[in-house]
Amino acid sequence: MKPRILDTSAILALFEAHEPVMARLEAAQAGEMCLLLPTSAIAEAEARVCAGTDGWAAVLLSPGIASLPLTEHAAIEVGQWSGDLATRHAVHEAQAVRAAIMTRRPGVYEGHRVALVVV
Repeated sequence: MKPRILDTSAILALFEAHEPVMARLEAAQAGEMCLLLPTSAIAEAEARVCAGTDGWAAVLLSPGIASLPLTEHAAIEVGQWSGDLATRHAVHEAQAVRAAIMTRRPGVYEGHRVALVVV
């Protein structure tokens, strides 16, 4: 099962029912892949969609989706990296689990060594 990290832009696309992201969600629900959501990206997305706990339940309780907390170790490691916190957290997690990041904003990863899936 191949993991994919959803960054803030991909999570927002999920809430917009963007077809390429919805196809990955269906694959995750079928057990074909795992979608991983960094908690910092969840916070950034929530600031825009204002879905609240009930709105997130359908996403976070879906089969094949898991959240990735920002641990102290990761926070220290990414503290000096370029970009916003959600981007740095996504990069850290992608490197840790050898996963590609799903994004609609590939330019924010310039200078980072990470595989991207532009959706």
